[in-house]
Amino acid sequence: MCGAVITLSSFSGFAQSDLPVLLASTSNPMNPIIVTATRTPTKSSDVLADNVYIGSEEIDQAGQTTLVELLQRQKGVTISSYGGGGSNASVFLRGTTNNQTLVLIDGVRIDDSFNGGANWSVIPLSIIDHVEIVFGPQSSLYGADAIGGVVQIFTKNGDGPPKVGASLGYGTYGTSISEASVNGSTEGDQKIRYSLAASQTLSMGFNTIAPNNKDGLTAGNHTGYVQDSVTGKLSQEWRKDQEVGLQFLQSRLNNQLPAPNGQDGTQQVQNQISQLGTYSLYSKNKITDEWRSLLQASAQTSNALTHSPSTDLNSAFDSTLNQRQNIYTWQNDISVGKDLLQVLAERRTQTVSSNQLNYISLDYPFPLMGFSQSRNTNSSAVAYQMKQDSGIANFSIRNDSITGYGPQTTGSAGYGYFFTKEWRTNLNYGTGFRAPTFNDLYYPGYGNPTVQPEKSKNTEAGLHYERADLEGHVVAFSNSISNLIQVSNSPNCPVGTGYFGCASNVSSANITGASISGMSQLANLNLKGSFTQQNPVNQGSNTVLIKQAKQYGNIAAEYMYMKMTGGVGATFSGRRNDYLGDSTGMGAYTIYNLYANYELEKNLSLFARWNNVFNKDYQLSYGYNTPGSNFFAGIRYAMK
Repeated sequence: MCGAVITLSSFSGFAQSDLPVLLASTSNPMNPIIVTATRTPTKSSDVLADNVYIGSEEIDQAGQTTLVELLQRQKGVTISSYGGGGSNASVFLRGTTNNQTLVLIDGVRIDDSFNGGANWSVIPLSIIDHVEIVFGPQSSLYGADAIGGVVQIFTKNGDGPPKVGASLGYGTYGTSISEASVNGSTEGDQKIRYSLAASQTLSMGFNTIAPNNKDGLTAGNHTGYVQDSVTGKLSQEWRKDQEVGLQFLQSRLNNQLPAPNGQDGTQQVQNQISQLGTYSLYSKNKITDEWRSLLQASAQTSNALTHSPSTDLNSAFDSTLNQRQNIYTWQNDISVGKDLLQVLAERRTQTVSSNQLNYISLDYPFPLMGFSQSRNTNSSAVAYQMKQDSGIANFSIRNDSITGYGPQTTGSAGYGYFFTKEWRTNLNYGTGFRAPTFNDLYYPGYGNPTVQPEKSKNTEAGLHYERADLEGHVVAFSNSISNLIQVSNSPNCPVGTGYFGCASNVSSANITGASISGMSQLANLNLKGSFTQQNPVNQGSNTVLIKQAKQYGNIAAEYMYMKMTGGVGATFSGRRNDYLGDSTGMGAYTIYNLYANYELEKNLSLFARWNNVFNKDYQLSYGYNTPGSNFFAGIRYAMK
């Protein structure tokens, strides 16, 4: 909605060379630097789109919490999952679906080209520095899939003297997490910045199948997981305002899941191995005093293998899904007095290949069927940020031309007015779209080449009060989404599609609501809370959208005394319906969490976290258990 366009997070520090991205994690936590909303470092108080910032301190307090569970405790966010840390999970921003949210890691898209959305469980929390969430359609900044908003994950940066860190912890369900990192930079004119971090998580897991499971599964043994991750950054400023660099992340998750065998339906424990990789090479350069340029080449790979053991009737088999996307970006920032003009050219190539059971085959056992497709997206965008004494305005327009169904044009406009230094109001309007996945378009027995992109129109208005120790926000929003892609026995289904039909544009949604949130610092006491009331309606069936709550929120308090820091938080959600409507209704829940940190000495501390203190029995997907009361404690060494 507010508008600047760029696709590399590390370029954010270049737009203002004296204000690097790292400042976002060290500045006033009440008014952090936000990069995602405008693609330049901007104080949160100057960001027009509603947003959330999750700092490194909150991540350090996470314990054995996963990234998805951390997001669950944020304003405007609800989640679903099918069990513990390694299980499949989804994140919903303001009533939209998982595949209507764009996810970036250090500026690189990690969406699933085959099924849509991000594979959240493979993203490690322990090596993340901070997270930014920007709500509302952001397609005029980022292109396809940013209907509900954008979640950008930033890994650790390097700057200053060398710093070494390590942590080790153990908790409930036999969960252990270990992490180590080193980062820093050289001195002098040709500064080299470096950062390297690695982590491993091991968990024995728990029984994820509840007694009311409607997928026909019965309770069984614990299902655990192993996750190994490494991330790094290296850059050199070979001359003042001239920098080249590279960054990468590699994560591998091996998790167990109870599931029916695809050949005969026998329940078994399968192994799902997922690998995620992101890689970027960039050059950012000051061409003139007014013109700065970024050239970037990035790649994202995603590989998944599901091993189904043999049964009495059939042999073991492996299903595979391999994906890759390459993104090439040229970004130009041109200063026009106090204003900023941004011009972007971008090309994205996507390829997928899979080898999965062919259920439309007349042979039995079903043979494995190979599938391969690719497509290209060519994009161009222009954005303008205007600054006045008492107002800020952002405008952007973008065109994405995608192989198979032509160009998609999106735009946004936003304006914020400051009544006083503390009081401001804003109004935003933006459009967005979600591109059909390869599964929607081409997969044999389901794909429909005539299916069109989902499209959205969003309006947001807010009133904000912000000062150094107190802030409050009231935001109203309305998001209309047309051409929802769902399975249907449409007359337009291609010949040969399966019994259940094909991908079709058969419905629309309207999501209206409001949120109230705030933070306060009172001496050694910090308070934080939010509440969202929304009405997420499927207009085709006049029902509440699947897995969406009408009310949800959170509240937290933290107190610091000498070398001890302790906190308590609560997360609550109203009733939700799953895939069969009222017959798969999931009740409201409130869960309470406690955490503490004690500084043994300058660089050494003990930490502990107790999640779901009262052992609340609740579900995030119908028929699947969530973690019960669980405790995690450890020790951390971090050079300051």
